[in-house]
Amino acid sequence: MVKRIFYIILTVFLGFAAAMATDYADPKNWVMCEADKSGAAFDVFYIYPTLFFNPIAPRMNMNEYPHIRKRVLDFTTEQAKLLVPHARVFAPAIRQLDYSHIAFVVGSESDWRRSSLLAPGVSDALEAFRYYMKHFNNGRPYILLGHSQGAMDLYLMMLEAPEIAVQRGFVAAYLIGLPHLTAREISADMAPRGIRPALRENDLGVIVGWNTQTKGATDPFFTTRKTYCINPLNWRTDATPAPANAHRGALVYDTMEKRARIVKNFCGAKIDRRSGALIVKLPKDDRYSIRRFAGSGVLHIHDIWFFLVDLRENIDLRVKTWCEKYGPKNKGQDQ
Repeated sequence: MVKRIFYIILTVFLGFAAAMATDYADPKNWVMCEADKSGAAFDVFYIYPTLFFNPIAPRMNMNEYPHIRKRVLDFTTEQAKLLVPHARVFAPAIRQLDYSHIAFVVGSESDWRRSSLLAPGVSDALEAFRYYMKHFNNGRPYILLGHSQGAMDLYLMMLEAPEIAVQRGFVAAYLIGLPHLTAREISADMAPRGIRPALRENDLGVIVGWNTQTKGATDPFFTTRKTYCINPLNWRTDATPAPANAHRGALVYDTMEKRARIVKNFCGAKIDRRSGALIVKLPKDDRYSIRRFAGSGVLHIHDIWFFLVDLRENIDLRVKTWCEKYGPKNKGQDQ
């Protein structure tokens, strides 16, 4: 009871912070802004996952804590370099929550979509996105990309942004690690936007997502009943299994070679229709370092890294599909 009262008070206090707009005309409020990058075929508006822990000061402030900025920049650079090397990346600095508070939001009995604790980060994401569209987009195709809290921020941002439309450059939103929501809930939320959950490998104007677990996960945390999931190995939403030989490549740490490397045919994957979890059968070779979320069989940390090549190729395919259907003049050009 005391803990819940504390969080209610904190929710009210932090809610006032949402009214304080962040100025994205100021370069220091961007983690990455590749407006001058040449030869890029498309853009990525990217929100990073939770990357800091501070229960006392739970709202991320990169300008006050340079070490947090460096951590976020290093992570963003690495993920962008490996996942979208042929894109321009725009990653705003936003007021995200720390690990302890986002865990409370996701794990509480209430619906995270209605949590005012997320409001300042979502407000920043929306402000930055509108600045990007006005000053940098210039009619180019773009994707939205986020993992974990970043996916949550983008999801809520999309509800407030009617300008997000396929005809205006929107290809797809890759909201990996988005917790709990069913396909029906996503469809209902996004109906005014004309956006729906992805059903195949090349549909446009869609939300793409999954939550990775092992079969024996004891505390799923991110999945409940029929959480939306698309299998990144076969791009289906039913329980059809994808074998390991369909896997294009995972980024994993090799303890023998002492480095992270791409491993093809790393694992198969199958959607558990009851929970909506993406179930993977990991190789028995213990040379690979696999971190689990809270030791429960939840592989949330690896949602993107396990399917890095598959995801990269699918992004390229959807962008190509968009260019062919909506904007051939944009294909492979800087506007």
